[in-house]
Amino acid sequence: MENNEKILKKPDFNEAIIQLFKFLESENPEVKNFLIKSYKGLAVSPETEERFYNYFISHSVFSAATVANPATSVITELLYKGAEELNLLSPIDQYFLNSKAGRSIKARLEAIEEELHKIIEEYRQKGGEVLIGNLGSGPGRDVIDVFASHYRNVSYVKAIHIDKDRFALEKGKRMAKIKRVNHLINFIEGNFLKYKPAEKFDIALLIGILCPLEFEICITVLKKIKQFLKKDGCLIASNVSKKMLKEDPFTCHLMRLGNWRMIFKDEDELKQIFKKAGYEWKRCFTDSYGFNIMGVGIPRFYF
Repeated sequence: MENNEKILKKPDFNEAIIQLFKFLESENPEVKNFLIKSYKGLAVSPETEERFYNYFISHSVFSAATVANPATSVITELLYKGAEELNLLSPIDQYFLNSKAGRSIKARLEAIEEELHKIIEEYRQKGGEVLIGNLGSGPGRDVIDVFASHYRNVSYVKAIHIDKDRFALEKGKRMAKIKRVNHLINFIEGNFLKYKPAEKFDIALLIGILCPLEFEICITVLKKIKQFLKKDGCLIASNVSKKMLKEDPFTCHLMRLGNWRMIFKDEDELKQIFKKAGYEWKRCFTDSYGFNIMGVGIPRFYF
């Protein structure tokens, strides 16, 4: 059996991981050894695993938040800000912020904001108002940013943000007010799957919702969302790609240990989900790392 020092020299441990291990070696060697062994699939005792679990919860904002609520928007908001804007002293949190997987979340936001503006403009050319449904929105930073950059002084583009997390919605209201677009966005607390829209959406956003869901459940969710869309509406839905698992496996391992579970899907799988749910697949785009795939589809109604 390889010892830990030999494992550390393997090429799949990058400099950020090695720095994390160096910190843990001085702070808590047992935690470092657990991470190495569990990552390599070696046996660890339940007692060691429990000690690791407690250590990470008490030493990491990321870990504590995801254990408490894997669907929390707290983590994505921290990742959107990035290491440059935050003063998180925990080396564990610094690792998450600086990892490729962590940086890809901010890159996902940037890609969505760029494409959302283009799609809004496509619908604007048809005339009339454009209504966006941000489903499972969290605060809804993506729409707020796009509105603040392009639509602050108009009345023909509006959005409805729907989320079960009251605190995330309150944060979204503050963000929208600070950026002076609060008059364009309605925030609704509740399960978006049970939403009964008074007016159907031109564009629906479903960002990060499919990531932990099995294939068939994804299809069921997209079928439900069809009911919210106009006949010529479109859905933008994201999922983490298998490229993240391939290129940043250690961060993915940490995520699993911290109860942040993902079901990685490639473009063909996401395309099949759209098609089986009754959408015409138009195209997809990714973040700059290729770690998040955003599919764009149009609902097909048969009656």
